[in-house]
Amino acid sequence: MRKSIEIVLGEMDTKLAGYASLLNYRYMNLCIAAEPMALLSITITDIEGNEYHIEEMADTMLPDEFSFEIVPRDMTMLPYIQEGVAKVHPEFKQEVIKPKDEDHFFMQGTPDYDKERHIVCTMPEVDDNRYDLLKETVKTLYDECQVDVKKVEAKYSQMLTEKTKNLPKDEADEAKEELEKMQKQYAEIIDKYRDQKLQEIEDSHQKWLAKEAEERLNNIQKD
Repeated sequence: MRKSIEIVLGEMDTKLAGYASLLNYRYMNLCIAAEPMALLSITITDIEGNEYHIEEMADTMLPDEFSFEIVPRDMTMLPYIQEGVAKVHPEFKQEVIKPKDEDHFFMQGTPDYDKERHIVCTMPEVDDNRYDLLKETVKTLYDECQVDVKKVEAKYSQMLTEKTKNLPKDEADEAKEELEKMQKQYAEIIDKYRDQKLQEIEDSHQKWLAKEAEERLNNIQKD
């Protein structure tokens, strides 16, 4: 394959990979479980207006599948960390408590006043309202990605047509086949990201329905 064709296909591959990765990242930020990737977009603004990444201001861990623990390195930054989290993820349920395992978070000799509190962020359950909202959001993000992908495909398809119009038929056909192969590949990747997220939402909603049914049964038995 000629170098000029490889360059066009390579550029298209990079563009499509970027949009596919962006969709996956946006889906990760629709938190069902506690997804560490969802913390990357959080910035902390202090009282003077200085901005920091959350990892500069706090240590984080996953105590279980559905929550984060965030321990400020400077306790005066705790309310600003809460604000930063709430701005990006208002759906997180925040609670401020004293760490149970202080030795895990703090170096020996850390003053007690510097290890008083930490933030627990719990992912909300997928109840009926959130279930509908999440599914709608998944579709919206998917549709937006498809628009961007189609623009890329149209642009590079046209470029490839121009590059191959004077080439022998077998070379032009080979280039077209490679383009179509790439389109199919990324269509499958994007569909997989959508389907995985929808399945995650469905599974969590079914767990919520089962819990609600069990609670109703227990209430009936108590009566």
